Amino acid sequence: MRSSVISASEERAAPGRTDPPAYMEAYKEAFVEDTAEFIHSYDLAHVLMLGERGILPAEIALDVLAGLREMQAKGMKECRRAAGGGNHAGEAWLTQHYGSAVGGAIGLARSSGDLSAISFRMYARHTLMDLREQLLTLRGALVDFAARHVDAVMPGNTHGQHAQPITFALWAMMYHDALARDGARLAALISRCNHSPAGAGIMAGTEFPIDRRRVAEMLAFDGVVPNTLDAALSHDLEIEFASLLNLLCYSLSRMAEDLFMWNTTEHGLVTLPDWFIGTSSMMPQKRNPDGLQDLRNLSPQAQATLTMVMGTERGPTGFPIIERRNSDRMLRGIASALQQRLDILPELLADLKVESDRAEAHANAYWASVTDLAGALVRKNRIDWRTAHGLVAGFVRDCIARDLPPFEVTSDDFNAYASRNGALQVTLDDATLSRCMDARAFVSRRDTFGGPGPEAMEQALARARFAMDTEARDIADFRDKIASAQAELLSTVDTALAGRRFR
Repeated sequence: MRSSVISASEERAAPGRTDPPAYMEAYKEAFVEDTAEFIHSYDLAHVLMLGERGILPAEIALDVLAGLREMQAKGMKECRRAAGGGNHAGEAWLTQHYGSAVGGAIGLARSSGDLSAISFRMYARHTLMDLREQLLTLRGALVDFAARHVDAVMPGNTHGQHAQPITFALWAMMYHDALARDGARLAALISRCNHSPAGAGIMAGTEFPIDRRRVAEMLAFDGVVPNTLDAALSHDLEIEFASLLNLLCYSLSRMAEDLFMWNTTEHGLVTLPDWFIGTSSMMPQKRNPDGLQDLRNLSPQAQATLTMVMGTERGPTGFPIIERRNSDRMLRGIASALQQRLDILPELLADLKVESDRAEAHANAYWASVTDLAGALVRKNRIDWRTAHGLVAGFVRDCIARDLPPFEVTSDDFNAYASRNGALQVTLDDATLSRCMDARAFVSRRDTFGGPGPEAMEQALARARFAMDTEARDIADFRDKIASAQAELLSTVDTALAGRRFR
């Protein structure tokens, strides 16, 4: 009887695996939803150009275009998924339904490099444009929040200590302006992404007389990437994309950190809406700021993505290929996570409750206004700033040592301190001292450009609204350009199919 034990030599001789591991193919399906519409548009534009230039026989080119339009009629994404997903799903579906003479024709004068490069650029400009629109919505919510809280005084902090009184409006407009810079960076990247790499092949282009500019025009690109090696194998745009997402996540994470601190029991400056909190399984009184903690964590996620993308793109030109599947997944993942949270933040700002009375009491409680006390000494007593600064610093220390809070001090207290310390000619009256120590009055005096004073803030709100209107028109124009190009592409294809000829 033959032993059931298989020898090592027999095991090596047994038939081995014939298919690649599933994980090596799984990435294709993951990107179908992200890239299908972009690859399909490129398929149409590429074949239309081949037909117009006579590079493909007209009958073959028309059959390919008819098949691509049939995919759209049946559900383009579903067809591509059924054909295996990935960049070459269009070719696979056409081959299955029309044969290799038609399906195989679509790959003429291009490579996987073209497909990957153009799908990234089209995905990037689409996603970046969505992010710009979401940022505009969030900026609008910040402006509305600021308009409701122009008079809501609060303590400003540096080094974790009370610094000077500000307003919730000034805080909100700080983030509006920071996010405006983020939006400007996104717009600049869109401009850099909006040049077509199609026709570069894998590095050296093609011997066929293709028209790269025609494909770029049909896909709403501003032009072509002039160097084919650069178009196919430079990936600095992925790094820049990851960098900008990192900066944007930093801005949102910092906002979350502010609200997280102010929401603590000890600060109590804001109250989060119920829908943005969690509770404890044991302690029924707990209102855990789950939504803010999630938002804070965006920044380390984005940093990890940037590290991954930069690490992937290391090495000589053309080496990182397979690794990019993983960095692409992380890049698209953080973009999606960011978009989900940007959708929520305007609602949060609308429902966030500012505890105005408590915030103003905090602003008045810890000597945050005494910068103006030093300024008053300069104006009234004609002494230099540094001497005035030193006198006020000493006076505050003296009051703290005596357990004398700022709302109880009088001009006699200050004048006595000044006399004890040799500044016999330096005096203040009660009215001046009272004005200097009041947080609300402190804020109202800051009406210089960009400050928290009411007139300055109204000007800031008006500037922001004008800028947002301008940006909204710019975004709408760009979207119209893409939509018009897509409509023209489909119309040109359908005209060619109807007449069974190319122009």
